[in-house]
Amino acid sequence: MSEDKSGNFFVLIFDTIFEFLETGHPTVIHFPIIGLLMGFTAGATAFALAVGVDMLEDHKWMTNSRAESIYNFVDRFEFTSYVLIILGLFGYIISGITGILAAGTLDNAINNELLEFKIRMSLFVFFLQFAPIFLKTYLGIAYKRNIFNNQSKIIPILYLLPLLPSALLTMVIAGAGGRYTYGHSILDTFGLSFLLPGEAP
Repeated sequence: MSEDKSGNFFVLIFDTIFEFLETGHPTVIHFPIIGLLMGFTAGATAFALAVGVDMLEDHKWMTNSRAESIYNFVDRFEFTSYVLIILGLFGYIISGITGILAAGTLDNAINNELLEFKIRMSLFVFFLQFAPIFLKTYLGIAYKRNIFNNQSKIIPILYLLPLLPSALLTMVIAGAGGRYTYGHSILDTFGLSFLLPGEAP
């Protein structure tokens, strides 16, 4: 009887995926951090460029061709921000799965003060990220409008507003993971241990 090599191959693939999910939490946690930080940075850059064009609108240097060229960059930074936030959102999902698997069970995670804090904060940030994604998607589908390349300056602020606390809280969540794993966090080094539950080491 011939050996089913294709079956063994799929078993190997699934075993590899499960092992990654179980032990890969320290690797994947960087994706939501970078996604949110860079998503906010790209969005803030788009906003700054758009405001700059408006402020220099009557300046002789700001010709129509230059304004159009800058607005092209605004649109690119906006799209980049949107994609990075979505990737950060998926990163949160994978980080959550790998974190719970690394803890053993959800009960183990909830019963630990630091892990329970990480789960609570992660859920808050996860839902907070839906605000800019929903706003960008809604304006694009319903009105064919961009966030930053329009007359309103309220809409860009509404887009950026949830991103900064999301990025900062994500770093706090990572700090809680560092203290849980190593007994010490970079937040402790910078005198920010009060942001985490429990006593500083």
